[in-house]
Amino acid sequence: MKNSLFERLLEYYQIDEATYLEITKPVTIDSFSAGHSFKDMDKAVALVKEAVTNKDKIFIYGDYDADGIMSTSIVVKSVLRLGIIPSYYIPNRYNDGYGITLKKAEEIVDSGVKLVITVDNGISAFEPIAYLKDKGVKVLIIDHHVVQEKVPNADVIIHPQYSEFGETPTSAGFTSFMFSWALLGYFDKYLSSLAAISVISDMMPLKDYNRSFLRLVIANYRNGEFYPIDLLKEDQPFDENAIGLKIAPKINALGRLLDDNSINYIIRYFVTSDHDKINRLHAWINDLNEKRKAESRTAEEAYEDYVSNKAAIVVHSDIKEGLLGILANQLCSKEHKPAIVFTEEIDGDILKGSCRAPEGFNVIDAFNYCSDLLITSGGHALAGGCSIYKKDFEEFENRFVEFVEKNPIGKFIPKHIEIGLTEIDEENYKLIQSFSPFGESWKAPVFQIKHIKADSLTYSKNNEHILTYIGTGVRITGFNFPKSMMKEYNFVDMLGKIRTSVYRDQTSIEFLVKEVEESK
Repeated sequence: MKNSLFERLLEYYQIDEATYLEITKPVTIDSFSAGHSFKDMDKAVALVKEAVTNKDKIFIYGDYDADGIMSTSIVVKSVLRLGIIPSYYIPNRYNDGYGITLKKAEEIVDSGVKLVITVDNGISAFEPIAYLKDKGVKVLIIDHHVVQEKVPNADVIIHPQYSEFGETPTSAGFTSFMFSWALLGYFDKYLSSLAAISVISDMMPLKDYNRSFLRLVIANYRNGEFYPIDLLKEDQPFDENAIGLKIAPKINALGRLLDDNSINYIIRYFVTSDHDKINRLHAWINDLNEKRKAESRTAEEAYEDYVSNKAAIVVHSDIKEGLLGILANQLCSKEHKPAIVFTEEIDGDILKGSCRAPEGFNVIDAFNYCSDLLITSGGHALAGGCSIYKKDFEEFENRFVEFVEKNPIGKFIPKHIEIGLTEIDEENYKLIQSFSPFGESWKAPVFQIKHIKADSLTYSKNNEHILTYIGTGVRITGFNFPKSMMKEYNFVDMLGKIRTSVYRDQTSIEFLVKEVEESK
């Protein structure tokens, strides 16, 4: 290799050494807080403190995904620390839908609430908030979703862009944490950890304040300090991988499966300090997560032999709405084509769908092509959701497939760094990790090792997986690359990522294979 791995990493991320030194220098609370502030934050704090002083009833309305649950927990815990026990509500995906409803607003008024705080929703809840205001209830909106031309008539809105904090999108959990910091007057480590979970779980771009905040929280996290989080992350260090692979899926499992109000127990898990209660709730969370895995496997197995002879996969399934994305992702990965899975809403007239697509496709463009058939739609290039009338399913399928045929997906080779086998070692792993945390808009680097003699590879006992040691504590691992497939090649190039793997208390450096091509 002509350049050092460090130089190749700088080129990969398109930064110079000065920028590297800037983005890797330690973050302190003081350096993080410098230069950023929310417009009207003082008004938001005054609104809540007035309610606390008057001992008014406070109601916090959240959302059922990990970001909404973190946001709600942060605000509930903050108000508790001021000596007031607030009411709160996490809506049910199936019965309540997203956001505060007029029906719920009426119930809130009837219960004598004087201040409503919406978190991870509210910026488009015009009618419910107008009703609350008409009835003399004060409203604070803490949200991060797209701001329309008009905003609801709330007393105060705290929103990253509307409140002029910055242009980089961030999570409702982060926004709620910044509110809690102002409200309490100090940086609370536990609440900051909940906010960090929300940044990763809601796939916020890891740049600017998102990146600095995450680095600050990860660096200051100490095992044994925050019992609820320690249980969820298991034996993993608290970082973006533990959040994405261990913590967020368990929290999201509740919103995916539960069709009653029991989802609200999750807030107790994050705000109580009683270890016995936390243990009982943790067992409940794990049980639901195992159920989510089982139902996902059942759905995946039902489509195990499914083969589409069309340019895209469009299916009508009977699985729960909360599992649609998991199945769509499985079908997309299996056939490397856009996949959208629909299921019926409770009334049966409407189908809700979740779409996943390979790199090189744009889901939003596809939805726009079918716009006259859509009731609702949203998302981004590789993932989205929509709803249609059941009667339009066949027409939607034809239109969606037609769009894919007109916009074929070429073979996508991700940007990567060429690396030699001898460079895969502990020292270079630490160098790679110095560029972390990795996530949206700052992906972990993809590497390529070239011209590996295929018959030099070794395999697991069942010959289904590559398991080849290339040095002491260093190996190439490739799941579902069986010997029977690999023996068809002479030399191969491999794309993958470099990570650590722990097995029986032994830590190895691992090149995890994602793609294999015959060497040219």
